Amino acid sequence: MSNPKVKTDEELIAIVNAYMEKHPNASRNTIILHSAGNPTRVRELGKRGLIKLPAPLPKGSNSNWNRYFSLASENNAKRTGMKYNV
Repeated sequence: MSNPKVKTDEELIAIVNAYMEKHPNASRNTIILHSAGNPTRVRELGKRGLIKLPAPLPKGSNSNWNRYFSLASENNAKRTGMKYNV
């Protein structure tokens, strides 16, 4: 007896591809989290090459809010480019 809630790889691939067609500008993380499947399995399918996911953002790309509240800004109050020095 199989669990009806567990999706096969083919079903999960179809769901992810449908989500990417509906949301063409979605980021990698958004696709993984909102494609109605287990995020770990979606990442695994991407690593195996069964799903073509967008490339992850490189580290240090200033894509998060952490740059405004980092400890480096606390130690160096004259650091340029920081909007808020905590």
